[in-house]
Amino acid sequence: MKHRIGTLLQSFGRIVNALTLLAAFVYVVGAIVWIHAPVLGALKMTATMALLPLAMAWLCKGIGRHLQRKETETTSSLSQRRLLFGIGIIVALASATIVYRVHGMYACSVDRSRNAAFYEAETRRNGFERVCRGDLARFDISLKSINKATRDLAFTPVDLTGTPIAQLESVGGRAEYMGDVPAILYRGFRIPNGHTLILYEHDMSADGVTTWRNPKDEPERINGMAARLVVMEDPSGSAISNLSWVEGRRDYQLWIDANVVRKPLREQLFALAASLPRSVPACPNEPPPKQWKFDKTGRRIEESPPAVLTEEQFNAIADRSKRPCK
Repeated sequence: MKHRIGTLLQSFGRIVNALTLLAAFVYVVGAIVWIHAPVLGALKMTATMALLPLAMAWLCKGIGRHLQRKETETTSSLSQRRLLFGIGIIVALASATIVYRVHGMYACSVDRSRNAAFYEAETRRNGFERVCRGDLARFDISLKSINKATRDLAFTPVDLTGTPIAQLESVGGRAEYMGDVPAILYRGFRIPNGHTLILYEHDMSADGVTTWRNPKDEPERINGMAARLVVMEDPSGSAISNLSWVEGRRDYQLWIDANVVRKPLREQLFALAASLPRSVPACPNEPPPKQWKFDKTGRRIEESPPAVLTEEQFNAIADRSKRPCK
């Protein structure tokens, strides 16, 4: 009986090892390739998540080998027992840490959903939004060589020559695809006080995307254009101040890893945004985007797509060669 249980535990441990390594590989590739997370950050997060299942698999395999031995061989040495006890403590601590963090993130998300009105009032009062741990991860962009990032872009990035941004230290860039079109560019810079500044550009004429922004959410102005500033801070004190606006068919975001409400960086952020020259659309002959429709209350009317697409309609959507700009 012991031998069978030992065999099952060993098999279970091997399966857990294989599945954990496969999941870790998929997560790392996805985080780095699609989410553009920093390599070291993605590896650290993966190692943290994989530690518990790998340790459990190691214990199962160890116990399985122990049960498969003959009775005369089952007496473990003191050092082996101490090692097993130490591994058990590590597994317990890792499990507690992971459960604590996951529960904290879940509880924070539920609390913010249930008390949305309270947090909205607090945001208006403080001038910034308190977010849950991990909510700022999407702003942690892994940057590469700026030459490599701009090599195959489908649009011409805004020229920073002569702007204050050109005087900052460049820390790289990254291109991002919308479908099969490299229509997005991130460029990173280091400002003198050590903070990182990211300039995001999305040329919507390159991929045919349209966007709508509620004017009520854009009280700021950049060279006369409506803009929105969102300042977020998590429980650890990490913060992001994100300034966004649309100029023609170019969607801009300029963010800094600091709380501009607490630190005197708001004017500098707006000045850098205002210094950008006019963009050159990738598709100047693009037909004007379809105008949004609104009801009597001012809410945007969402038009439902046709239930059934004809073959001609489907080919027109899929074939980018039919657009005025390829």
